[in-house]
Amino acid sequence: NEYKSYLSNIRMEKLTDAIKEELGANHIMLSYNWASSKQLTEKVYSSLKQYGLPLWMDTAGGVHGSVSGSMAEAVENASIIIPFMTEKYQESKACNQEIEYANDLGVEIVPIKAQKTTADGKKYRPRGKLGILTAGKLYVDFARVDGYVEALNKLVTCIGTALIDPEKVMKLIEEGKTQAQGQSKKEALDKDNLDRRIQITVITTDIILESLKYNYTETDFEGPILSVSLIDQKSNAPCILNGSFGITGNRVWVNNGARGLFRVVYTTSKQVKVQPKEECKSQTIGLQSLKYQYKDRIMEKDIQSVELVKQLSKAPCIIDETFGFNGTKIWVDKGARGIFKVTFKDK
Repeated sequence: NEYKSYLSNIRMEKLTDAIKEELGANHIMLSYNWASSKQLTEKVYSSLKQYGLPLWMDTAGGVHGSVSGSMAEAVENASIIIPFMTEKYQESKACNQEIEYANDLGVEIVPIKAQKTTADGKKYRPRGKLGILTAGKLYVDFARVDGYVEALNKLVTCIGTALIDPEKVMKLIEEGKTQAQGQSKKEALDKDNLDRRIQITVITTDIILESLKYNYTETDFEGPILSVSLIDQKSNAPCILNGSFGITGNRVWVNNGARGLFRVVYTTSKQVKVQPKEECKSQTIGLQSLKYQYKDRIMEKDIQSVELVKQLSKAPCIIDETFGFNGTKIWVDKGARGIFKVTFKDK
């Protein structure tokens, strides 16, 4: 009860003002399935609207003209999309199109878990395209019967960290705590005791990461990673976010010869969760033969086939000549560079 009382007294206005400034002319899109989460979506919409955040929801005047055209326009003008994850959402063709189009456009995905258990009583976790697209993302659990205010504040925090420097976000939240305590000393808990009870810790560390011999390499951290940035490049190979380095859940990865000093910001807070990786049948990756040298990458499972999705090199990409696979390994050679779809064998 003390914990809930504390959460209900956090003032989020400083953070939401910063979010509004960062969004500019764009909005936050709420993507949901009518049959499974309409009521929850409307409740979250109403709560976020009280902060004055620019939101888009189909039942709140968002649809004009054709439905498909309005949905496409909503995604194109969004900086954040919030999918309300349920079984019916992941089975919906329209919902899958929305989240996939948002991912293709680079819209930040902040998932909400809106279902606790499946129809057969098992713990719900997203599957299929939804599971793949939200793998490694920080998500907020609204499926619990209690704890709505706590979940809402987590949601605002996740929206903030998707748009703003995480250290600034945590500073704004701390200012909100201080403001709330000043407004109602009798209701707010002692800050020192609270810090010992609720460990919301953001850690910043500078670390050398390198892709030895152009191989894919991952480094684990103690908790979910909020951001990674390049401080000093030390390789001739380019260091490009989501190209030759990036984030997956609790891990930072480097590839294609990238080497440098990176700043990693992560949290050890148990309140922040990471969507587990979906068991998928295929994966799309980039691989390149720099300076016409042989390059390979070891995948997690045995490979059944490799298909060229997009050629990035002037050198030809020819199966079994300049690219191919063997067991769990996919390889490129003789200057071949491209985006490849890797299909795995069934277990």
